This record gives sequence, structure tokens and C-alpha cells, in this order.
Amino acid sequence: MVPVIKDKILNHLGAETVPLVVVGNKTDIKPQMKQVTPEEGKKLAEELGCAWTEASARLNENVGKSFELLIAEIEKQQNPNEPPGGGKCTVM
Repeated sequence: MVPVIKDKILNHLGAETVPLVVVGNKTDIKPQMKQVTPEEGKKLAEELGCAWTEASARLNENVGKSFELLIAEIEKQQNPNEPPGGGKCTVM
């Protein structure tokens, strides 16, 4: 389902790529209650060529990290020739 939604977004925007992050939500619930395993989430992220993380909004775990990853994906797309995490500051 996710690849279909991604394709619809790309078609609507007329773009070849769009920054994405796959976030496995509700990490606070029991493993047997999860509908998607972490392995499935990681595999999907690999197939889509994007970042992956897990989060729990209820426990406020990795919520900020999810947004940080999305910002990093946006910056990577806007500056493809710049090394990841590379800053423009030099400390002497």
C-alpha cells in the first residue's frame, strides 16, 4: 500500500523523488499486537530508499528523531553533492 501512495504523491507533484521516512509507530505496545514487525519496516524503508525509525508518541520516544530524520532527508535531496552531516563551519 505504501508504494502505491508514494507513486500517487510523485504523480501529483510531477516529481521523481520525494523525501520520505518510514516510522514504525506505537513501539509501546506488545510485540504480538503489532501489525508490522521492525524487520518489515526496515525492509520497506530499504525498498523505498529512505530512512527508518520506530517511535512511540504515547511515551514520547523517538518522536523528535522522526522529524530530524525527515529534515535530513529533505536536506539530502536539496543538496545531493554535500556529504551527510557535513557542516559549513570550521573551528580553529
